[in-house]
Amino acid sequence: MKKIRRILISLALVFVALITLASCSKVSQSYVDKVNKAAEKEEYVTYETAKKDIGDECFDLTVLGSGVLVAVKGYKNDITWEQLDEKLDNLDKDTKISCIIVVSVLGKCTSAIYVTGTASEVEAKIEAAVAGKL
Repeated sequence: MKKIRRILISLALVFVALITLASCSKVSQSYVDKVNKAAEKEEYVTYETAKKDIGDECFDLTVLGSGVLVAVKGYKNDITWEQLDEKLDNLDKDTKISCIIVVSVLGKCTSAIYVTGTASEVEAKIEAAVAGKL
């Protein structure tokens, strides 16, 4: 009986660990800090690594590794950029969202910012980044 209980407890702990890991999002201040610290040391996070790390939430707005990677927490890239923009426009004006914007130049991530605010505030930061004003 003790052996069965141990097995069940072990399985439950493994399940909880898997759920915890699966729910982790790289849309966080800590990931932005990682990118910026690496850039300060000129040990850049690569465009490919950042895109892979961000995963399903990554909207790639780059050409040949230069441009921005944008990830809005809770929105997967199974929709188009235009559809995401429409969804953000339709949010309640007081709804808070989080986003990271990673700037890549020739395949090297040179900076990143973490933005939290209303959809219009976040969209303004994204537009500024896409226009090269960040």
